[in-house]
Amino acid sequence: MNLDSAADFCPQCHFMLELPEVLDIIECNRCGYKCSITDYQPKFIISTIKMEPKSWLSNQPQESKLSDQSHRAVIQQACPKCSHEEAYFSTAQLRSADEGSTVFYECVKCQFRYQLNN
Repeated sequence: MNLDSAADFCPQCHFMLELPEVLDIIECNRCGYKCSITDYQPKFIISTIKMEPKSWLSNQPQESKLSDQSHRAVIQQACPKCSHEEAYFSTAQLRSADEGSTVFYECVKCQFRYQLNN
């Protein structure tokens, strides 16, 4: 049996069936189920993954999700879009532990979001 070939599952015990390299018979190694290679009907499994863009990494201005901004940390940081001198900030460890953290900024005036890697 070839482990690199396509496989299906035994209809009796649900163990993985391996396609034979030489013989015309498919045999289950667990329960002994046999069928002819000409009777073999493979099942195709198709899966998809829908990737959503990470909005918090975008350079596009977004409406802030927090309506009460009084509890957020503010720093003296010039906004690259409007040059306002105050920004909210937060940090996250997005890379490995031996590398610096990523600092996220949001302009207090125009809500432009940007990030810097430390």
